[in-house]
Amino acid sequence: MVRKILPLLLVLTGLMLVGCGEYGKVEQGRTVYFDKEKSTVGIVVDDNLDPKKPPNYATLPAHFFVLPADPIERGEDPTPARRMNLDVEKKIITMYNSDTKSFEDLPFEVMEDHKDVDLRRRHPLVWDRTTRRAIRFPRVNAAEKTITIYSTRQLRLTTIKLSEENFGKYKEGEWGAGDEVRIYYREGYGNSPDKPGKSLRFMNITKTDITRR
Repeated sequence: MVRKILPLLLVLTGLMLVGCGEYGKVEQGRTVYFDKEKSTVGIVVDDNLDPKKPPNYATLPAHFFVLPADPIERGEDPTPARRMNLDVEKKIITMYNSDTKSFEDLPFEVMEDHKDVDLRRRHPLVWDRTTRRAIRFPRVNAAEKTITIYSTRQLRLTTIKLSEENFGKYKEGEWGAGDEVRIYYREGYGNSPDKPGKSLRFMNITKTDITRR
């Protein structure tokens, strides 16, 4: 859904900028850092804005911004995480390492792999019929060193098993995919949370439903 609505969002942003007589840049990426107290966000930029192709989170270093103070120019707070990509065929999960400020490829074993798991059709593997809510992922099993990951884009539910060393490198919530966000700015971005750039508009695409009325 996110990839399909992207062209419309780009048009809407363009119209707003023309109407206000402002000129700047727009970036879209996955959230890897968020400090609510300092209102600072860090994203890994998506190099591929073609909605027909999968996202490509490949730009480093991460870009950091202070969110707008005006709530009108600001969407919901983003949820950060570290997973950039999961390649089931190659058995590699790519994570963003905040300590080294680089990507890290971790090998894994495939324990279970289910395709065509559509949340919109309330597939029982991802939809709880008792609570009538979507099941939250990733689901981490510390005892088994396994992580169950659901990709809404690929409609795929996969359980992977990592070595004890690699499993211990990240916390439970970091194995997920951070919120996809869009940022409009003029003064540039920062390369660290201590020296962030200034954003003028912020949209949390993951938590925005433009079809709701």
